[in-house]
Amino acid sequence: MGLPKKHNSTSLSKGKYNYLLFDSVLAFNKFVDEETLRLSVENKSRWVTVKEGSQHYINSNSDWFGTPTPKSIEALDNHRTFLGMPLLRKIQPKIKDKLTKYLEHLQDAVLPKPKIAYNDRGLGVFSFERASMAMFKNFPINTNTPIDTNVSQMNIELQNHQIQTSVKSVYAYFKDKQMSYPSLQLYIMAGANARIKGDELLYVGLACSELVAFMELRGISVEVNVLLGTSFLNQATMACIRVKRFQDKLDKNQLLLISSDPRYFRYRGFKALIALSNYFGLTIPSGLGRITADMGNGFVATLNPKGFVFEQSYAMDSAVKEVAQIIVNYKKQLAA
Repeated sequence: MGLPKKHNSTSLSKGKYNYLLFDSVLAFNKFVDEETLRLSVENKSRWVTVKEGSQHYINSNSDWFGTPTPKSIEALDNHRTFLGMPLLRKIQPKIKDKLTKYLEHLQDAVLPKPKIAYNDRGLGVFSFERASMAMFKNFPINTNTPIDTNVSQMNIELQNHQIQTSVKSVYAYFKDKQMSYPSLQLYIMAGANARIKGDELLYVGLACSELVAFMELRGISVEVNVLLGTSFLNQATMACIRVKRFQDKLDKNQLLLISSDPRYFRYRGFKALIALSNYFGLTIPSGLGRITADMGNGFVATLNPKGFVFEQSYAMDSAVKEVAQIIVNYKKQLAA
């Protein structure tokens, strides 16, 4: 991999941004590991301090990295699976419940989900399930399990068997669907300042995944990018990492790992902040700078004014309201 291109932009209200763009989490992690080998003396001392502090948190069984406490520095450096899956299973139903009152209104009044209709003119996607309800056949059709159903469907599609059905409208399409909703580009501000407890980082990534599902059910292509950065000396140093392309399914583990996992952010994320600063010829402060209010919004305003930003939400209510606000703002953008 070649060295990433350096970018700079200026926001009138937020100052200067130094930033790098990465097409994948893999490319980002590789850059961080390679740049860490080239640290200046001052930045290398910051990295040593981070490792020493991490060992202290491990030894004291702290919740700094979330729960449970990691067993070693090596475990932190090799952490690639989202820490909070048990917590996720506990919180996700609660977030869904909280979202219901917002999404019911938004579904009816803002972005209704297209309804499925059927026709007999070959328009849309053939529905085997609908056709199989009234098939005339001289051979067995087995639908006892999903695998048996797929085998029966493939035999028919490959014309190994000829069939007839009394149900003529077997092609599914979206009725009254707007032909071309614009795509949606999301940017999530990852991480948190020191006062935030580890498990509180979970909400922003989880809320984003619910938003992606809501939009894609309406035929809206969504791209997801995670922003990781810090601010010091009236400038911000940022990495913009794409975790989902428009055409991809959302990898929830990857999204939550890099946006909401304290075990990742407070070790490899800190490593990244030092590497990014070093790459731009800056010496990062001993406290590694700070995440300022609206830092993500200021950056995206200069990078992509039509993008939508998840700032930091460390409580369920604020994360839910942020989802609803993005949907409303997207609708307003359509009408503009």
